[in-house]
Amino acid sequence: MVKTANRKKNGKNFSFPAKIIVLTGILGTFFAAALFTPISGVLSAYLQSDFMRNINSFNNEEDSPRNAAAVLPNKSDIGRAILSLSFAGVQNIYNSDSPSAGAFDGSQVNQSASSQQDTSGSLSNPYENTPAADDDSMASIQEMYQSYQLSSGVDIGDADPTNPDNLQLPADTYKITAVNMSEQKTKAPKLLLLNDTSYNINLDNYISRPYPIEPFDTQKKDEPVVLILDTHTTESYVEDGTYYYAPAFTAPRSEDPDKSVVLVATELANKLEQYGIPVVQSTKIHDEPSFQNSYIRSLETMKEYLQKYPSIKYVVDLHRDAIMIDTGEQYKPTIKVNGRNCAQVMLVVGTPDGGGSNPHWQDNLTYATYLYQKMNDKYPMLARPINLRAAIFNESVTKGSILMEVGSCGSTFTEAVYAADLVGECMADVILEHNS
Repeated sequence: MVKTANRKKNGKNFSFPAKIIVLTGILGTFFAAALFTPISGVLSAYLQSDFMRNINSFNNEEDSPRNAAAVLPNKSDIGRAILSLSFAGVQNIYNSDSPSAGAFDGSQVNQSASSQQDTSGSLSNPYENTPAADDDSMASIQEMYQSYQLSSGVDIGDADPTNPDNLQLPADTYKITAVNMSEQKTKAPKLLLLNDTSYNINLDNYISRPYPIEPFDTQKKDEPVVLILDTHTTESYVEDGTYYYAPAFTAPRSEDPDKSVVLVATELANKLEQYGIPVVQSTKIHDEPSFQNSYIRSLETMKEYLQKYPSIKYVVDLHRDAIMIDTGEQYKPTIKVNGRNCAQVMLVVGTPDGGGSNPHWQDNLTYATYLYQKMNDKYPMLARPINLRAAIFNESVTKGSILMEVGSCGSTFTEAVYAADLVGECMADVILEHNS
C-alpha cells in the first residue's frame, strides 16, 4: 500500500516536466528533419556521383574501350567503391591515374598496392589490346589466314581433325579436339594478354621498352647462354592418330625422356644450337616422387647451373598444358603451318602479385613480348596470348626467364616437337638480333 501511494505521488509531481521534455523532443525532430531534407538531397547526389566515378575508374578504359555498351560493375567493384567513400586513401589503391605497370615510361614501376588495378569483370573479353567492336580490322578466320600468308610467307590454316573419319568413341572414353587458341581476330596479329593478376598491363608499352638482356660473346661456345629444363618433367603427350583418352580428366605422364616434355625441350635446344647459341639442358626429373615440391627442386637445379655457368642469361622451363572442359573432352591448341599440324605455344610470365619476390618480372615480360611478336611475325597464330600470373614460377633467377607451355595433354609428340622447332627459330632470331 505504501509503495503504491508513493508511486502515484511521484508520477503526479513529475508529469508536467515530462510533458515538456516530450514536446521539446517532437519539435526538435520536426525542425531537424525540415532543415536536413535539402542538405541530404545534395549529399545523396554527391555520393551517387562519386560512387559512379569510383565504379568507372575501376574499368580499364585504355586497354579495352567499351564505347558500344555499358558494363555493369561486379561485386568487387561495388565493394571497393563503397570502401573509397568510407575510408580516405582507399581510392589511391585502385586509382587508374596512379603509376602502374600499364603506364610504363622507362623508369622502374612502383610495385606497391598503388600500382595495381583489378580489372576483373570490366573487360569485353579476357584478352587486352583486342578491339572491342567490329571495324575494318576485324576479319573472318579465312581472311586472317590469307592475310597472314601474305605478310609472313607461311601457309597458316585449320588443323586436321583428330578424328577425320568420325569413328565412334569406345565406351567410357572422351574425345580430343583440335582448337585454334591464338585468339587473334584481326588481319594483322596483335599482342594479346591473358591477365590473371591485378596489374594494369598494356603489352604495347613493353614492346617499346629496351631489350632487357645483356649481349654475350658468340665466340665462346663453351659458355652456355640458355638453360632449358622441365619442372614437371614427366608431363607427356599422345601418339599420332590418337583421338580419345581415358579415364576422364587425366593426362599422360612418363619418366622416359623420349616420351615426355624432355623430348620437346631437346628439340628446342638443338634448334638454338643450330643458330650458334650455346645451350645446356637438364633432363633431371623434378616432379617425382612429389609433384607438390616440383618448383622447389627445379629452383635448386637452376641455381646449380647458374653457379656453374654464370654465362647463362636465358632460362626456359618447358611444360605442356592440360585443357579439359566439364564434359571430359580435351582440347589441344593446334593450327596447321605449311601443311603440318603444329601445337600452339603459350608463354607464361610470373609476377609477385600473389606474394614472393621477383625483381625481374617486368624484364621477363618484356622479353616474352619480344618473343611473342617475333612468333606473330614469322608464324602467325603459333602463339597463344601471353599468360600473366600471380605466382613467381622461379622466373626471378634471370631477366630472360620464361615458362613455355608447348601444346597440351591432347597434343601429339609430332605436333609438340614441330612447335619447338618453330619456337626455337623465333627465339634464336630474338636473341641474335639484340646481341649487340
